[in-house]
Amino acid sequence: MCLSLDSLDDDTLLGVFSVLTVPDVLNLRQTCRRLLVFSSQQIVWQNIGSSQILQQGIPFSKKPLSSFSVRELEDRVRRAYHLGKAWKAPLITFRASGFAASRGGPIQDIHFIPGYDRRWLITVSQGIWSMITLWDRRNLTRVTSWSPQKAVFSALAVNTSEDCEAALVVSLHRYDSVVVEILAITSTAPDSPPGFECIARLNTLRQPIAMCGSLLALADDEAETIIWNWKTQEYAVLQSPVDADLWRNQCTQVVFAYKTILVVRARSVHAFAEPKLAPHPNTCVHHPYAQSTFGWVDGIFVSVPPSSPEDPTGMKGQPLSILLRTKNDDPWSSTFKIQLWTLSPMTSSYETTVDGLHYNFPPSMTTEIVTPRRGALRCTDMVLGPYGTAVWVQPEDYSVAGLISSNVHLQNMPVPQSHETLVAAAFPGLLNTQDEPQVKSSWKNYGENWTCLDYDEERGCVALGSTAGAVTILDI
Repeated sequence: MCLSLDSLDDDTLLGVFSVLTVPDVLNLRQTCRRLLVFSSQQIVWQNIGSSQILQQGIPFSKKPLSSFSVRELEDRVRRAYHLGKAWKAPLITFRASGFAASRGGPIQDIHFIPGYDRRWLITVSQGIWSMITLWDRRNLTRVTSWSPQKAVFSALAVNTSEDCEAALVVSLHRYDSVVVEILAITSTAPDSPPGFECIARLNTLRQPIAMCGSLLALADDEAETIIWNWKTQEYAVLQSPVDADLWRNQCTQVVFAYKTILVVRARSVHAFAEPKLAPHPNTCVHHPYAQSTFGWVDGIFVSVPPSSPEDPTGMKGQPLSILLRTKNDDPWSSTFKIQLWTLSPMTSSYETTVDGLHYNFPPSMTTEIVTPRRGALRCTDMVLGPYGTAVWVQPEDYSVAGLISSNVHLQNMPVPQSHETLVAAAFPGLLNTQDEPQVKSSWKNYGENWTCLDYDEERGCVALGSTAGAVTILDI
C-alpha cells in the first residue's frame, strides 16, 4: 500500500513539516491545496522558527514567536533563513540602493528604529539648525522631518526596546537653554502620515547615551552617568573614578546587561551593579565594582548576546562581547587591529558569595584581525550584533598612489585610486564555525566619504551616510 503526504493525519503531517527546511516547505505547499493550507498554520512556522532559526543561532527578534501573526511570522522566518544561509556561505553579496537625504550638507548620524515593524530609518543633518528626518525603509521615501526652531542637536540615542512608546531621545541646544526631549513616532489618524511628538522633557547638560524601554542613560564628559526612569521620575547616579590625566573622557555607550550596567568611555569601561532607582532627594550615588581600560582606541562597541534557548527569559550566564579598533601612536605604522574581547560571567557559586558582582574583570582577548590602514578614518562607527556579526569602515589606502603626483603640469599619467570599504565579518560562533573571524564582504565606496553607519543584524541591513548628504542602504 502506497501512502502520500496528503493522506496523513494532521499530527503526523505536523511532525513531517517540523523537520523540513524552509525551501522544502515552500516547494511542498505548491503540490496540493491541503498542503498549502496546512503549511500556512501558525504552529508550523513556530516549529520551524524554533528549530531552524533560534536553535541555530540565526539573528531573529527578541519577541516570542507566538506574538506574531502567522503571515508576519512566516515572513520573518523566511528572511532569517535566507540571512543564515548568507552568513554561513564563504562570501556574502550586498544589494545596494540609495537616496539623497540632505541638500549638500553631510549626514551627521543615521539609525534604524526598532519596533514599528522595523520600517523606519532616521537621518540627522544640519543646515542653519539641526533636523531629524524619518524615512520609510521599504521604499526609501521621506515620511516627515522634525527641526525645532533655533536648536542644534548635540546627542541622540534610539530606544532599543521594540515595545516602548518612546522611539528616541535628543539633546537640544538653544542660545539660552539645553534640554533633553524624548520623542515618539505617532499618527493623529489611521490614514495620516506619522510624525514626531515630544512625550517627556528634562533640563540637563548631560548627554543622552542610551535608552532601553523607560530607562534613559545620560552622561557628562568626565565621570558621572545618570540612569533615569522618565515615566516614574526615579533615578540613580553612577560615579566613575576621575582620571586626573584626562581632561575629557567622553561616554560612548551604556549597556544594560544582566544585573549590571556597563559604562563605556573613551579610555575606560566600568561595571556597576544594577542600582535601585529612587526619587529626589533619596537618590544614591553608586560606584563601580570593576573597571578596565584598553588605552586609546578609535572605536569600541559592546554587545549583549541573545538569550539562549534554555534561558529565554534572561541574560544570566551570557558573556558580553567587546569589539574595538586599536589606535596606534606610531605615525609610520601601516596597520591597525580589530579586536574581539570577552567579558565572562562569574560562576553561580561566586556570584552568590559576593553579592552584586556578575562579570569577571578584566576581559580577555578572543581574537583579532590585522588590517592595513594608511588613510584618514572619517567614520569611526562600528557595530557588533548580538549574534557575532559586525560591520565597520576600512579607510582608503593613500599608499596606493605612492609618490605619483596628479599635477598635470608635472606629468601626464593616471594616478591609482583607492576607496574606503565597508567590511562585514562573522566572528567565531554558530554563524562561523571556524576558529578565526571570517571577513565575508568588502564593499567599496565609489562616492563621497562616509560619515556614519548603523547595522540592523536581524534584517541583514547596513545604512551609511556620507559627506555629500547621500544615504547608501546595503541589504544582504
